[in-house]
Amino acid sequence: MNSRKMFILLIGLAWPFLGLGLMAVHFGYLPSGATLVAEAIGLFLAGILSGCLFMAAHTGLNTPLGRGMIHLGYLLFAPLGLMAGLVAPNSLEAATGISMLTLVVGVPVAIVLYGNLVVAAGLGITGGLAISAKAIASKF
Repeated sequence: MNSRKMFILLIGLAWPFLGLGLMAVHFGYLPSGATLVAEAIGLFLAGILSGCLFMAAHTGLNTPLGRGMIHLGYLLFAPLGLMAGLVAPNSLEAATGISMLTLVVGVPVAIVLYGNLVVAAGLGITGGLAISAKAIASKF
């Protein structure tokens, strides 16, 4: 396995531990049963996808400034994405009368969508700043 795939896998494995640990410490509870499994799967998938987003942005910017901005963007926005992923499915979990299939499929999808929207926005902002800085520097 090459280093990029290993890095993406490590990020994917870290997100469930960080997210569920943060939930236990900050919110004072940890879900149980199918909800715990659904959130762990959702956080794992969100971590894998955020690692892929990071690698794509990191590979796309070749300058040291660009790569530094991508590192900064991921470090700033990944925790926000993790929190968005934890808070997002609460309305789905709180709904009464939903099927187990909706819970097991809907919660991971909500976590992946909300968590990675924040990460993608952050990487877009910092990557855009790096591209703008390079363009301005080349003019002068």
